Amino acid sequence: MQSTVFVYTMKQGKAGAWSRYLFPFAIDGFAQLGNDLYVRHGDEISVVTDFSLGDDVGGATIPFGGTVWWPYLDFGTPSVTKMMEGFDIVSSGTPSISIGYDQRNLAAFTDPYTVDPDTLPGGVIPFPMAAPTFSLRVDFAPGQKWSLQQVSLSFFDLGNGP
Repeated sequence: MQSTVFVYTMKQGKAGAWSRYLFPFAIDGFAQLGNDLYVRHGDEISVVTDFSLGDDVGGATIPFGGTVWWPYLDFGTPSVTKMMEGFDIVSSGTPSISIGYDQRNLAAFTDPYTVDPDTLPGGVIPFPMAAPTFSLRVDFAPGQKWSLQQVSLSFFDLGNGP
């Protein structure tokens, strides 16, 4: 059994963001003490910390990764097919990129493409594809600390000319 937890993080003076956490156990209760979150599952109590690289379940550590996933976006004129030329990423950890290309089919993503965590020094990573909308998903390998600072996508419209 697993539990899904949605957390809204507020930033002072900025818009907040939703995060989704998947725990490999059923959560019976939780409490916060200072900056630490304690989770009760069965007869065990676990602490959630940003230093963890895995979940301790039944005496074994199960490593986890992370995912940052954008909704489908137009990236220009709505309903017009765009050509994506490529992307750049600035992150840490081991990221892989997948691009969604059909918003009617939420499983329509390219195969994950593992890249260096910082691609800015070498120029845009070529990733040509065409669609009217795109969704970006960045998955990070389990068992490693990761962060995402920036992703830049390069596009141009394939719509009717003037």
